[in-house]
Amino acid sequence: MKVSIPTAVLFLHAFPLNSKMYQFQFKALEENNIPYIAVDYFGFGSRDNFPTDYSIETLTDAIVSELTNLGVKKVIPVGDSMGGYIMFDLWRRYRELIKGLVFVSTRAEADTEEGKKGRYATIERIKKEGKDFLIEFMLDAQVSPKTKEDKEKMKLLECIMSEATEEGIIKALKALAGRKDSMDILKTIDVPTLVVAGEDDKKITPPSIVKKIADGIPNAKFITIPNSAHLPPFENYREFNSILIKFLKEI
Repeated sequence: MKVSIPTAVLFLHAFPLNSKMYQFQFKALEENNIPYIAVDYFGFGSRDNFPTDYSIETLTDAIVSELTNLGVKKVIPVGDSMGGYIMFDLWRRYRELIKGLVFVSTRAEADTEEGKKGRYATIERIKKEGKDFLIEFMLDAQVSPKTKEDKEKMKLLECIMSEATEEGIIKALKALAGRKDSMDILKTIDVPTLVVAGEDDKKITPPSIVKKIADGIPNAKFITIPNSAHLPPFENYREFNSILIKFLKEI
């Protein structure tokens, strides 16, 4: 059986979540007859762990291989946080696949030395204590005060994060620490680009950090979404969906 999908939206999730963080987008895209693909990274959601340590590039190659197998010709990636790092690599090495880009709560800079040390300290702690402390920290750091009031949504978020394996988390942290700086490629991006920040993201990617991506890309559009921090597609999905679908229909 051979299938050809001319263009699809490609959902790339944040760390330490999985593709279920985009469940509110799936419904909206289905209602608008927009094809999409959502992937899980190694050791997250339904995907097995990778046998060795890996890089962001390894992950990108695995995703591109899946797209090829599915017969997808072009994608519009929507990447939150870690998803954005994969998008930069896609642009760097597979730009013929890209029809448009939606960066969400992410940054173009590589980790600082301090940032790398922090990731490796977290790895050591996971090896000793397990992953629960990290999930607890992320549940606090990644969401807005408004989201925290919604007990049902917080429970759902915790369930999604809890599906990550400890091995998957550790290997992802190493990949994140080793990623390339992408500030230099921003000026080369010449496809329609939307850059989204959560208004209440104080701890992980404040809007001023996210805006640097839009500032570096010719004609990129920058939007902040209220009542959301690091996970706008999950936290304030109604607002996010209306912005996303308008952008998709334009391109």
